[in-house]
Amino acid sequence: MRTNYITIMMKHFEQMNLEVAAAAETVLDASVLKDKDTVYDCHRFLFVRSSGEGKLIAQNKEIPLENGKLFVLLAGMPHRIVLEQGESATLQWCHFRSSYEDRDLYRALQIPFHIRVEDEDAVSGFFVRLFEELARNGLTSKLKIKAAMLELISYYLDSLSLIDNTAPTDDLQKIDRVLKYIDEHLADNITVENMARQVYLHPNYFIVFFKGILGYSPIQYVNLRRMEIAKSLLLKPDSNVSSVAGQVGMQIYYFSRMFKAHTGLTPSRFRKQAAFIAASSGADSNEREEGKSR
Repeated sequence: MRTNYITIMMKHFEQMNLEVAAAAETVLDASVLKDKDTVYDCHRFLFVRSSGEGKLIAQNKEIPLENGKLFVLLAGMPHRIVLEQGESATLQWCHFRSSYEDRDLYRALQIPFHIRVEDEDAVSGFFVRLFEELARNGLTSKLKIKAAMLELISYYLDSLSLIDNTAPTDDLQKIDRVLKYIDEHLADNITVENMARQVYLHPNYFIVFFKGILGYSPIQYVNLRRMEIAKSLLLKPDSNVSSVAGQVGMQIYYFSRMFKAHTGLTPSRFRKQAAFIAASSGADSNEREEGKSR
C-alpha cells in the first residue's frame, strides 16, 4: 500500500493548484482570544514561532503550543487557541485553498494535523517568503508563492512516517486495487469499464472518483503510466522501440507519437540521448577517480 500511497500523493501535488488567500505573523495574548472554536472555509498552516504556556484544541485533542510546532488545519476543522493568563504567542500563518478538495483527499490520506519541525528557521523562512511576495504582488509573485507553499507542504510530508501502520480508508483501498490492476495490465487494452469493475463502481462515477484523488482521468493516468514505464524500459541497453511499445500495450506508430508529445523526443532519440548521458557520466566519473589516484 505504501508505494501506491506515495503515487497518489505525487500525482495529487503535481496537478494541484494552490491559492494563498492571506498570510501574516501575529502576536496573540490571552485577552484577545475567544473561548469558542473557530472554523474557516480554507486550509490553514499555523507555525508557532514562540509561545508561552498555551495549547491548540482540535479533533478532541489538546496540543501544547510549543516553539517549532507546525499545524495544518483543514477547511471546516473546528479549532481554538488557549493561552494562560499573561502569556503570549507569536504565530506565522497562511490561509490557502487547493484543487481536488471535493474528495477530501487530505483526510482520506490520514495526514496528522501537527508536527514538531527540526529546522525552525527554514520553516519560518517559507512563511517570510509568502509575506514578502503577497505584499510585492509582482509579475512572478504568484509563481514564487506557489513555490514557497510547495516547499512548505514538502517539508511537512517529509517529516511524516507515511502511514505504514495505519489502516487505509475504503477510498484508498479502492484506488490501490485500480493502480495495481493498471500496472499488471499495461500491455492489455485497459478500459474505464474494466477499471471500474475492479472496485464495483459505475464507470461514470468511477471517472469522477478517480480524478478526484489522482488529478487525472483514468485514461490520462493509464497513458501517463505507460510513458513512465516506457522511459525506464528504453534506458535498458538491450531494449528496442518496437519491444517497448508492445510491453506497454501500444502500436509502435501511436506509441512513438504519444512518447514524443510527452517528452519532446522520439523514443529512438530519447534512448540515444540517455545512452550518451550515461556514457558521459561514466567518463567523468573515471576521470575523477584517476585524478584522485594521482
